Amino acid sequence: MYRIPIAFLAGWLVCGIAVGQQQLSREQHDMFEIHVRPTLTRHCISCHGETKQEGGLRLTSLDDLLKGGESGPAIVVGKPNESLLIEALRYESFEMPPEEPLENELIDGLVKWIAVGAPWPTDVVLKPLPKITDEDRAWWCYQPITDPKPPATERDAWCRGDLDRFILARLENENLDPSFQADPQTLVRRIHFAITGLPPDAAAIQAAGSPDFDYEAMVDQLLQSEAYGENQARFWLDLVRYADSDGYRADHARPDAHHYRDYVIRSFNEDKPYDRFIREQLAGDEIDPGNRDAHVATMYMRHWIYEHNQRDVETQWHEILHDITETTSDVFLAQGLKCARCHDHKFDPLLQKDFFRMKAFFAAFQPAEDHPVADAETRRIYQEQYAKWEAATAEIRERLREIEYPVAIQHATREKADKFIPEIQEMIHKRPHERTPYEHQIASLAERQFDLLYDKLSEWLSEEQEAERQQLHKKLAEFDSIKPAPLPTIDFVGSDVGPVAPVTYITDDKDKTPIAPGFITLLDDSDAEITPPPASLRSTGRRTALADWIASPENPLTARVIVNRIWQQHFGMGLVETSSDFGQLGVPPTHPQLLDWLASRFIEDGWSLKKLHRRILLSATYRQTSLRPLDEKLAVTDPTNQLLWRMNPRRLSGEEINDAVLTASGELKSKKRAIYKTVRRNSLDPLLAAFDAPDRIRSVGKRHRTTTSPQALLLSNGSWSHDRAAAIAKRFANSGDEEMLIANVYQTLLSRQPSLDEVQMAIEFLEHYAAATPDEQGPKIETLVSMPTTSGTAVDLKPGGPIRMSLATSKQLPDGDFTVEATVLLRSLYKDANVRTIVGHWNGSPKRAGWSLGVTSAKSAYKPRNLILQLVGKTAAGDELHYEVVASNLRPELNKPYYVAASVKLGDTSENGITFYMRDLSDKDAKLQVAHAKHTVTRQIRPDNDLTIGDRFGQHQWDGLIDNIRIEAKARDLTKIAQADSAEGLPSYVIDWQFENKDSIGFDSSGNKHHAWASIKNSTVTPPNQRARVALVHALLNSNEFIYVD
Repeated sequence: MYRIPIAFLAGWLVCGIAVGQQQLSREQHDMFEIHVRPTLTRHCISCHGETKQEGGLRLTSLDDLLKGGESGPAIVVGKPNESLLIEALRYESFEMPPEEPLENELIDGLVKWIAVGAPWPTDVVLKPLPKITDEDRAWWCYQPITDPKPPATERDAWCRGDLDRFILARLENENLDPSFQADPQTLVRRIHFAITGLPPDAAAIQAAGSPDFDYEAMVDQLLQSEAYGENQARFWLDLVRYADSDGYRADHARPDAHHYRDYVIRSFNEDKPYDRFIREQLAGDEIDPGNRDAHVATMYMRHWIYEHNQRDVETQWHEILHDITETTSDVFLAQGLKCARCHDHKFDPLLQKDFFRMKAFFAAFQPAEDHPVADAETRRIYQEQYAKWEAATAEIRERLREIEYPVAIQHATREKADKFIPEIQEMIHKRPHERTPYEHQIASLAERQFDLLYDKLSEWLSEEQEAERQQLHKKLAEFDSIKPAPLPTIDFVGSDVGPVAPVTYITDDKDKTPIAPGFITLLDDSDAEITPPPASLRSTGRRTALADWIASPENPLTARVIVNRIWQQHFGMGLVETSSDFGQLGVPPTHPQLLDWLASRFIEDGWSLKKLHRRILLSATYRQTSLRPLDEKLAVTDPTNQLLWRMNPRRLSGEEINDAVLTASGELKSKKRAIYKTVRRNSLDPLLAAFDAPDRIRSVGKRHRTTTSPQALLLSNGSWSHDRAAAIAKRFANSGDEEMLIANVYQTLLSRQPSLDEVQMAIEFLEHYAAATPDEQGPKIETLVSMPTTSGTAVDLKPGGPIRMSLATSKQLPDGDFTVEATVLLRSLYKDANVRTIVGHWNGSPKRAGWSLGVTSAKSAYKPRNLILQLVGKTAAGDELHYEVVASNLRPELNKPYYVAASVKLGDTSENGITFYMRDLSDKDAKLQVAHAKHTVTRQIRPDNDLTIGDRFGQHQWDGLIDNIRIEAKARDLTKIAQADSAEGLPSYVIDWQFENKDSIGFDSSGNKHHAWASIKNSTVTPPNQRARVALVHALLNSNEFIYVD
């Protein structure tokens, strides 16, 4: 498209050569048809034609060129070098087209044409090419899905089903033979990784060696395993660019995103029909509003990248909608709509209007928090009741807003509200019901950048305002009886801003012509029919219309796309190699009839993905060996194996390597599969990133499969792989002699038994390695040391140090009032806000119950060296878990011994609810310091995880000495001397750890046998023979046989 500015035409002149429409010679006619008509038609007259004349310039006839635009003629006949059209095309002054210059060959053709007098056929007026041609309409992916009959084959005995007949027919047509079937051991390893992403266990390997091996039964068994969904989810999460963080520089966490990941895993394991899977993700809130899982599915629309402090909110909002539109087109339709965002697609029949017709389906999209989960009727009843409460309290709430909002917005935290442009500030200050739908979308996106702290208003309001405010809140509470109970809600989902969608228009359309929701014009040029959902849902129904069209059996793209993606998973390359681009820039299918046949079976089978996997995995095509070499004939006929004359070997993904190694070391249960790792866009897992895991910023239909030196270096020299090798060697340390160790390691890592030669080489390696390794002693570890200025000993704990101590949870541990005491010496603080933990019964998650006593560090919001108690439990207000930090403001100095304690009355939320105690043991005259504090947690604080000493499961570690930990299941006043005849009686400790015996560090003196388990890293360097075993395992972990699947 050429856009010639008004100034471009200034000063143009026409020379005196005779020109005009004329009867042309054959040579002149050919010149016009080859060099002029195609260039002007394809590149210019869309902006300078009958319907549009930018700069007043029309280029449809010779007269138009001579007349030019608002500033004069466009060409100087006979003098191309004086024609500003040529000057602009050469980028000598103006740059036309602005996107990129034309090829020199096209410019030279116009130069020659002008030079010979600009011959133009009589009565020829150029017209734009049709936007969608018959050739476009005939492109393969837009044709209805057919149900072809499987072809006849000569070697039909090789086939195990109709799928194989399509493959064999193509091979026979090229005079090629398929390969023989792989051996059972190879097939067992192949299908385990293909279905579950995990290596086979010993029973499966043993079954492969049985004459009764049932391959089909094993496939069915694996498809029913939970690991199937975990493996399948990896491919889908790549497509939808799932991540647990925002991206951009800050890369803030998304704590609720994992619910979508788990939904995807569940859906695959349940074999949810794919058409239902589509509908839930695009419009679950509209089609099944009472189903929580359907709402979780709409998190599909929440995986866009987000810049938390972007002041240009409107641009960011449209980028979000564009991203959702492009991703939906890529994922479900394999159409490159992104290229039609700024102009009609240059190669595919995708119009710019098509992009915005698709975008219009998402025009009302609203990222939703606290979104109700209830069916339409329940929501209708709730809304009617709520409307009555609103009407009855309107004046009260209006006055409250007049008092509260101006002060709250003035003291807004984080990015502040006054930094936005005035137009957006105006949107923000409007009440939600006063905003247009578009204003509410922009205002709510802006409001994510600041917080309004209504709970602190009492600090900022005048006494008169605060008094009135409290009175108004009391009046408001009088209407609680007519206010309906809140509906269940869910965060981080997608919904609509309301029943009316903002207008969509093409970005550069000066007239802002409204664009209605619609589909790809080639397939359906009419506007989409939108059926509004029940009014109580407050949604448009647009996304449901889109979901229904995509998930329709009549859609020629959807079934083909997903079938091709599954084929790609199993063979490394799809029947269409460009799995996310079925357009003309992509590669046509190698087996178009097979693709349609599989798509027809897929729809016929109720859109069942498990049945599709099964059909492929049971085929003779899939069972072929991958070991067939490339001979001369194959090198000429099909060097890249597109016809599938053998199976393609493949390298394991980073996730599969991670999971296979953890399976071998026996650590998979405790460390979990890679699919559950947090995905941070700016800080990817090193192993997964090295092995081509995407950053999840854009949809990825097929990962790169690179072979690089960093991969080898990471596995060879990385601490993770070395530690796992040590764990594997330790797992089989007591399995018998060296031959038994070698057999176990080979079976675990390579899914086979070693040959006699391999056993002999491994034994020689172990002997030579051990002989060359010196037997060295490491530093001696002192587990117990003297506590300064006291007569006792203490356990010496260091961050990352050799000692870890814990106690398994039990019902005897406090779940109500309790007192915890300890003697401590702290050597250092963290440089950040982490806590130095003394003792705790908590795993560190604010979503899990527990408690922990510790000391704050350098950047804590509670100031450094503050003795605190962290509590997670239920409050009197409800059953949701609540996390809180209770600070004592007692501050122990570094490198001094202290007695510290906390006495907790859970039922008492007053100032006396929690009492802290501290005394400096280095000063014999020091008095016991006492501090009181409020709290809100009142019950259910006992978790199901271990109680830990000096850390929280490897995090928030103590640096110093700890002694005399005592825990009592009651709140005790420690200012009083315990007496048998007192109201509290003598202490009855649940735990009493005095750390006196080096041979039994965690001995419990309370009599309850709550002996702490102490893990002490061996202070001696691993003996040479053990190091040799680790080296052998490490070598196998780096072998191609482990990393590749045949």
